[in-house]
Amino acid sequence: MLQPDTITYLLTTIDTHRKSNIDLTELQSAIAGQPIDYASFAEALLQLEQIGLLVPVQSHGRNGRTPSLAYRYRIDRQKLRRDQVAVIQAAAHTLHSAIKLDVYYKRTPAEWETDLPRIRQIDRYLSEQGLPETEITAPERSFVLTGDEKWIDEQGGRELLEKLGLWASMRIISASDPLMLAIHPSLFSDPFACEDRSPTARHLIVENKATFHALLSGIERLPFSTLIYGSGSKIIGNLQMFDKQVPLPNSSHTFYYFGDLDWEGIRIWHSLNERYNNIRPAVPFYIAALEHEAVSGKTNQRQNPIALSIFLQHLPEQAARKLNDLLNQGCYIPQEVLSSEELHRIGRMSVWNEI
Repeated sequence: MLQPDTITYLLTTIDTHRKSNIDLTELQSAIAGQPIDYASFAEALLQLEQIGLLVPVQSHGRNGRTPSLAYRYRIDRQKLRRDQVAVIQAAAHTLHSAIKLDVYYKRTPAEWETDLPRIRQIDRYLSEQGLPETEITAPERSFVLTGDEKWIDEQGGRELLEKLGLWASMRIISASDPLMLAIHPSLFSDPFACEDRSPTARHLIVENKATFHALLSGIERLPFSTLIYGSGSKIIGNLQMFDKQVPLPNSSHTFYYFGDLDWEGIRIWHSLNERYNNIRPAVPFYIAALEHEAVSGKTNQRQNPIALSIFLQHLPEQAARKLNDLLNQGCYIPQEVLSSEELHRIGRMSVWNEI
Protein backbone atom coordinates (compact mmCIF):
# COMPACT_ATOMS: atom_id res chain seq x y z
CA MET A 1 0.00 0.00 0.00
CA LEU A 2 1.21 3.50 -0.82
CA GLN A 3 2.42 5.49 2.18
CA PRO A 4 0.79 8.99 2.21
CA ASP A 5 4.14 10.48 3.24
CA THR A 6 5.68 9.44 -0.08
CA ILE A 7 3.40 11.83 -1.96
CA THR A 8 4.11 14.55 0.65
CA TYR A 9 7.88 14.21 0.23
CA LEU A 10 7.60 14.36 -3.56
CA LEU A 11 5.22 17.34 -3.57
CA THR A 12 7.54 19.26 -1.26
CA THR A 13 10.44 18.74 -3.67
CA ILE A 14 8.34 19.53 -6.75
CA ASP A 15 6.81 22.67 -5.30
CA THR A 16 10.14 24.14 -4.18
CA HIS A 17 11.98 23.16 -7.38
CA ARG A 18 12.74 26.37 -9.30
CA LYS A 19 13.19 24.89 -12.78
CA SER A 20 10.45 23.71 -15.10
CA ASN A 21 12.02 20.24 -15.44
CA ILE A 22 13.09 17.86 -12.70
CA ASP A 23 15.26 14.74 -12.96
CA LEU A 24 14.41 11.36 -11.52
CA THR A 25 17.53 11.50 -9.33
CA GLU A 26 16.27 14.73 -7.73
CA LEU A 27 12.93 13.11 -6.97
CA GLN A 28 14.72 10.13 -5.47
CA SER A 29 16.63 12.50 -3.18
CA ALA A 30 13.28 13.60 -1.73
CA ILE A 31 12.90 10.23 -0.02
CA ALA A 32 16.54 9.73 0.97
CA GLY A 33 16.77 8.33 4.46
CA GLN A 34 13.08 7.36 4.54
CA PRO A 35 11.87 3.74 4.82
CA ILE A 36 10.35 3.83 1.31
CA ASP A 37 11.15 1.11 -1.20
CA TYR A 38 11.28 1.49 -4.98
CA ALA A 39 7.79 0.04 -5.49
CA SER A 40 6.18 2.63 -3.21
CA PHE A 41 8.25 5.44 -4.70
CA ALA A 42 7.33 4.39 -8.24
CA GLU A 43 3.64 4.06 -7.36
CA ALA A 44 3.60 7.60 -5.99
CA LEU A 45 5.44 8.99 -9.01
CA LEU A 46 3.17 7.21 -11.46
CA GLN A 47 0.14 8.68 -9.68
CA LEU A 48 1.58 12.15 -10.20
CA GLU A 49 2.15 11.24 -13.86
CA GLN A 50 -1.41 9.99 -14.23
CA ILE A 51 -3.00 13.17 -12.90
CA GLY A 52 -0.72 15.31 -15.03
CA LEU A 53 1.33 17.10 -12.38
CA LEU A 54 4.47 15.48 -13.82
CA VAL A 55 4.77 15.07 -17.59
CA PRO A 56 7.51 12.66 -18.81
CA VAL A 57 10.13 14.24 -21.13
CA GLN A 58 10.10 11.58 -23.85
CA SER A 59 13.50 12.44 -25.30
CA HIS A 60 15.24 11.40 -22.07
CA GLY A 61 13.67 7.93 -22.02
CA ARG A 62 12.70 5.74 -19.08
CA ASN A 63 14.78 3.71 -16.64
CA GLY A 64 13.63 0.24 -17.72
CA ARG A 65 12.83 -0.96 -14.18
CA THR A 66 9.46 -2.36 -13.14
CA PRO A 67 7.48 -0.21 -12.91
CA SER A 68 9.27 2.05 -15.37
CA LEU A 69 9.88 5.74 -14.59
CA ALA A 70 10.99 8.63 -16.79
CA TYR A 71 14.49 9.98 -16.35
CA ARG A 72 13.16 13.55 -16.56
CA TYR A 73 9.76 15.20 -15.96
CA ARG A 74 8.23 18.56 -16.78
CA ILE A 75 6.33 20.15 -13.88
CA ASP A 76 2.85 21.44 -14.79
CA ARG A 77 2.70 24.25 -12.23
CA GLN A 78 -0.67 25.59 -13.37
CA LYS A 79 -2.26 22.21 -12.82
CA LEU A 80 -0.46 21.92 -9.49
CA ARG A 81 -2.13 25.14 -8.34
CA ARG A 82 -5.51 24.32 -9.87
CA ASP A 83 -5.62 20.93 -8.22
CA GLN A 84 -4.58 22.44 -4.91
CA VAL A 85 -7.41 24.98 -5.04
CA ALA A 86 -9.93 22.28 -5.93
CA VAL A 87 -8.81 20.05 -3.07
CA ILE A 88 -9.01 22.88 -0.52
CA GLN A 89 -12.41 24.03 -1.76
CA ALA A 90 -13.76 20.49 -1.50
CA ALA A 91 -12.39 20.14 2.02
CA ALA A 92 -13.90 23.47 3.09
CA HIS A 93 -17.40 22.14 2.33
CA THR A 94 -16.92 19.19 4.68
CA LEU A 95 -15.33 21.02 7.64
CA HIS A 96 -16.85 23.01 10.50
CA SER A 97 -17.82 26.51 9.37
CA ALA A 98 -15.46 28.13 11.92
CA ILE A 99 -12.41 26.61 10.18
CA LYS A 100 -10.98 28.96 7.55
CA LEU A 101 -8.74 27.52 4.83
CA ASP A 102 -8.02 30.68 2.79
CA VAL A 103 -4.36 30.77 3.80
CA TYR A 104 -3.68 27.43 2.07
CA TYR A 105 -4.45 28.80 -1.40
CA LYS A 106 -1.06 30.55 -1.22
CA ARG A 107 0.82 27.77 0.56
CA THR A 108 2.51 24.65 -0.79
CA PRO A 109 0.61 21.37 -1.29
CA ALA A 110 3.05 19.76 1.13
CA GLU A 111 2.04 22.19 3.89
CA TRP A 112 -1.62 21.37 3.30
CA GLU A 113 -0.92 17.63 3.44
CA THR A 114 1.10 18.05 6.64
CA ASP A 115 -1.57 20.09 8.44
CA LEU A 116 -4.60 18.10 7.26
CA PRO A 117 -4.53 15.36 9.96
CA ARG A 118 -4.61 17.99 12.74
CA ILE A 119 -7.29 19.94 10.87
CA ARG A 120 -9.41 16.79 10.83
CA GLN A 121 -8.93 16.35 14.59
CA ILE A 122 -9.99 19.95 15.24
CA ASP A 123 -13.00 19.55 12.95
CA ARG A 124 -14.06 16.39 14.79
CA TYR A 125 -13.91 18.22 18.13
CA LEU A 126 -15.85 21.24 16.83
CA SER A 127 -18.47 19.05 15.17
CA GLU A 128 -19.05 17.16 18.43
CA GLN A 129 -18.57 19.93 21.02
CA GLY A 130 -18.96 23.22 19.16
CA LEU A 131 -16.87 26.31 19.88
CA PRO A 132 -15.69 26.44 23.51
CA GLU A 133 -17.73 28.54 25.95
CA THR A 134 -15.24 28.59 28.83
CA GLU A 135 -11.60 29.59 29.06
CA ILE A 136 -8.95 26.99 29.87
CA THR A 137 -5.16 26.82 29.61
CA ALA A 138 -3.29 25.87 26.45
CA PRO A 139 -2.31 22.34 27.65
CA GLU A 140 -5.93 21.57 28.58
CA ARG A 141 -7.27 22.84 25.24
CA SER A 142 -4.45 21.08 23.43
CA PHE A 143 -5.35 17.75 25.03
CA VAL A 144 -9.07 17.89 24.23
CA LEU A 145 -8.34 18.89 20.63
CA THR A 146 -5.58 16.43 19.77
CA GLY A 147 -4.88 14.13 22.74
CA ASP A 148 -1.45 15.74 23.15
CA GLU A 149 -1.18 18.33 25.93
CA LYS A 150 2.03 19.83 24.45
CA TRP A 151 0.75 20.36 20.90
CA ILE A 152 -0.27 24.03 21.21
CA ASP A 153 2.74 25.31 23.16
CA GLU A 154 5.54 23.14 21.80
CA GLN A 155 4.55 21.55 18.48
CA GLY A 156 3.17 24.38 16.35
CA GLY A 157 -0.42 24.14 17.51
CA ARG A 158 -0.85 27.86 18.08
CA GLU A 159 0.45 28.63 14.58
CA LEU A 160 -2.03 26.20 13.03
CA LEU A 161 -4.97 27.58 15.03
CA GLU A 162 -4.00 31.08 13.89
CA LYS A 163 -3.81 29.92 10.25
CA LEU A 164 -7.31 28.47 10.58
CA GLY A 165 -8.67 31.65 12.18
CA LEU A 166 -9.48 29.77 15.38
CA TRP A 167 -7.01 31.09 17.96
CA ALA A 168 -9.36 33.67 19.52
CA SER A 169 -12.33 31.27 19.38
CA MET A 170 -10.47 28.58 21.33
CA ARG A 171 -10.65 30.75 24.49
CA ILE A 172 -7.17 29.89 25.73
CA ILE A 173 -5.92 31.72 28.81
CA SER A 174 -2.30 32.52 29.45
CA ALA A 175 -0.62 30.37 32.08
CA SER A 176 2.35 32.44 33.19
CA ASP A 177 4.91 31.10 35.64
CA PRO A 178 3.49 30.99 39.19
CA LEU A 179 4.81 33.58 41.59
CA MET A 180 7.49 32.39 44.02
CA LEU A 181 6.71 33.85 47.43
CA ALA A 182 7.22 33.40 51.16
CA ILE A 183 4.14 33.30 53.41
CA HIS A 184 4.13 35.21 56.67
CA PRO A 185 3.20 33.10 59.74
CA SER A 186 0.36 35.45 60.64
CA LEU A 187 -1.52 34.28 57.57
CA PHE A 188 -1.89 30.92 59.30
CA SER A 189 -2.51 32.14 62.82
CA ASP A 190 -6.26 31.63 62.77
CA PRO A 191 -4.90 28.90 63.13
CA PHE A 192 -4.70 27.58 59.50
CA ALA A 193 -5.96 28.69 56.13
CA CYS A 194 -7.67 25.32 55.63
CA GLU A 195 -11.45 25.13 55.87
CA ASP A 196 -11.52 22.39 58.48
CA ARG A 197 -8.88 24.10 60.68
CA SER A 198 -6.99 20.85 61.04
CA PRO A 199 -3.96 20.95 63.38
CA THR A 200 -1.98 19.54 60.46
CA ALA A 201 -1.31 21.77 57.48
CA ARG A 202 -1.77 19.97 54.18
CA HIS A 203 0.11 21.03 51.06
CA LEU A 204 -0.53 19.98 47.46
CA ILE A 205 2.32 19.86 44.95
CA VAL A 206 1.32 19.69 41.27
CA GLU A 207 3.77 18.89 38.50
CA ASN A 208 2.52 21.15 35.72
CA LYS A 209 1.66 24.81 35.33
CA ALA A 210 -1.79 24.28 33.80
CA THR A 211 -3.00 22.23 36.78
CA PHE A 212 -1.58 24.84 39.17
CA HIS A 213 -3.62 27.56 37.48
CA ALA A 214 -6.72 25.39 37.34
CA LEU A 215 -6.59 24.86 41.13
CA LEU A 216 -5.49 28.40 41.95
CA SER A 217 -8.90 29.87 41.19
CA GLY A 218 -11.00 28.98 44.25
CA ILE A 219 -8.08 27.78 46.34
CA GLU A 220 -9.86 29.19 49.42
CA ARG A 221 -12.37 26.35 49.12
CA LEU A 222 -9.71 23.62 49.05
CA PRO A 223 -8.39 21.86 52.17
CA PHE A 224 -4.75 22.74 51.46
CA SER A 225 -2.69 25.39 53.26
CA THR A 226 -0.55 25.88 50.16
CA LEU A 227 -0.62 24.96 46.51
CA ILE A 228 2.90 24.40 45.19
CA TYR A 229 3.94 24.43 41.53
CA GLY A 230 6.47 21.66 41.05
CA SER A 231 7.72 22.63 37.58
CA GLY A 232 8.72 19.07 36.79
CA SER A 233 11.93 17.87 38.41
CA LYS A 234 12.74 21.31 39.86
CA ILE A 235 10.62 20.58 42.91
CA ILE A 236 13.09 17.92 44.08
CA GLY A 237 15.65 20.59 44.95
CA ASN A 238 13.31 23.51 45.58
CA LEU A 239 11.22 21.87 48.31
CA GLN A 240 14.09 22.34 50.75
CA MET A 241 13.12 26.05 50.79
CA PHE A 242 9.68 25.28 52.21
CA ASP A 243 10.55 25.77 55.89
CA LYS A 244 12.13 29.15 55.14
CA GLN A 245 9.24 30.35 52.99
CA VAL A 246 6.51 28.96 55.23
CA PRO A 247 7.99 29.32 58.76
CA LEU A 248 5.54 27.48 61.00
CA PRO A 249 7.80 25.66 63.47
CA ASN A 250 4.93 24.55 65.74
CA SER A 251 2.89 22.98 62.95
CA SER A 252 3.09 19.58 61.35
CA HIS A 253 2.93 19.34 57.58
CA THR A 254 1.62 16.71 55.20
CA PHE A 255 2.58 16.93 51.52
CA TYR A 256 0.65 15.40 48.62
CA TYR A 257 2.00 15.12 45.09
CA PHE A 258 0.00 15.02 41.87
CA GLY A 259 1.80 14.62 38.54
CA ASP A 260 1.43 12.98 35.15
CA LEU A 261 0.78 9.26 35.12
CA ASP A 262 3.89 8.49 33.14
CA TRP A 263 7.37 7.21 33.98
CA GLU A 264 8.72 10.71 34.56
CA GLY A 265 5.88 11.81 36.85
CA ILE A 266 6.28 8.70 38.96
CA ARG A 267 10.05 9.15 39.07
CA ILE A 268 9.65 12.71 40.37
CA TRP A 269 7.32 11.57 43.14
CA HIS A 270 9.68 8.73 44.08
CA SER A 271 12.69 11.08 44.21
CA LEU A 272 10.74 13.52 46.39
CA ASN A 273 9.62 10.76 48.70
CA GLU A 274 13.16 9.42 49.10
CA ARG A 275 14.63 12.86 49.79
CA TYR A 276 11.99 14.34 52.10
CA ASN A 277 10.23 11.22 53.42
CA ASN A 278 6.50 10.62 53.33
CA ILE A 279 5.48 12.70 50.30
CA ARG A 280 2.12 11.07 49.68
CA PRO A 281 0.66 10.53 46.22
CA ALA A 282 -2.56 12.53 45.84
CA VAL A 283 -4.47 9.29 45.30
CA PRO A 284 -7.97 10.75 44.66
CA PHE A 285 -6.64 12.78 41.74
CA TYR A 286 -4.75 9.80 40.31
CA ILE A 287 -7.79 7.51 40.57
CA ALA A 288 -9.91 10.11 38.74
CA ALA A 289 -7.26 10.51 36.04
CA LEU A 290 -7.22 6.74 35.49
CA GLU A 291 -10.92 6.87 34.63
CA HIS A 292 -9.98 8.85 31.51
CA GLU A 293 -8.57 7.31 28.34
CA ALA A 294 -4.81 6.94 28.12
CA VAL A 295 -2.84 8.21 25.11
CA SER A 296 0.24 6.77 23.45
CA GLY A 297 3.59 8.53 23.50
CA LYS A 298 6.56 9.46 25.69
CA THR A 299 8.20 6.15 24.82
CA ASN A 300 11.66 7.67 25.25
CA GLN A 301 11.24 8.21 29.00
CA ARG A 302 13.55 6.28 31.28
CA GLN A 303 11.70 3.52 33.10
CA ASN A 304 12.12 2.98 36.84
CA PRO A 305 10.41 -0.28 37.88
CA ILE A 306 11.32 0.23 41.55
CA ALA A 307 9.67 3.66 41.66
CA LEU A 308 6.60 2.26 39.90
CA SER A 309 6.36 -0.69 42.31
CA ILE A 310 6.42 1.60 45.35
CA PHE A 311 3.96 4.04 43.76
CA LEU A 312 1.49 1.26 42.91
CA GLN A 313 1.34 0.23 46.58
CA HIS A 314 -0.53 3.46 47.32
CA LEU A 315 -3.28 2.78 44.77
CA PRO A 316 -6.29 0.46 45.02
CA GLU A 317 -5.64 -2.87 43.35
CA GLN A 318 -7.72 -2.25 40.25
CA ALA A 319 -6.23 1.21 39.67
CA ALA A 320 -2.70 -0.11 40.23
CA ARG A 321 -3.21 -2.88 37.70
CA LYS A 322 -4.61 -0.46 35.11
CA LEU A 323 -1.69 1.95 35.54
CA ASN A 324 0.87 -0.83 35.29
CA ASP A 325 -0.73 -2.14 32.10
CA LEU A 326 -0.98 1.20 30.33
CA LEU A 327 2.64 2.13 31.10
CA ASN A 328 3.83 -1.22 29.80
CA GLN A 329 1.81 -0.60 26.63
CA GLY A 330 3.65 2.68 26.01
CA CYS A 331 0.75 4.89 27.09
CA TYR A 332 0.35 7.64 29.67
CA ILE A 333 -2.23 10.02 31.18
CA PRO A 334 -1.31 13.71 31.64
CA GLN A 335 -2.69 15.46 34.70
CA GLU A 336 -4.32 18.00 32.35
CA VAL A 337 -6.91 15.32 31.56
CA LEU A 338 -8.76 16.51 34.69
CA SER A 339 -10.75 19.70 34.12
CA SER A 340 -10.79 22.56 36.61
CA GLU A 341 -14.23 21.45 37.79
CA GLU A 342 -13.05 17.89 38.39
CA LEU A 343 -9.94 19.04 40.24
CA HIS A 344 -11.90 21.25 42.62
CA ARG A 345 -14.63 18.67 43.21
CA ILE A 346 -12.10 15.97 44.03
CA GLY A 347 -10.07 18.33 46.20
CA ARG A 348 -13.12 19.38 48.25
CA MET A 349 -14.85 16.02 48.60
CA SER A 350 -11.91 13.71 49.34
CA VAL A 351 -10.99 12.85 52.94
CA TRP A 352 -7.30 13.79 52.89
CA ASN A 353 -6.42 13.11 56.51
CA GLU A 354 -7.08 9.40 55.96
CA ILE A 355 -4.89 9.07 52.89
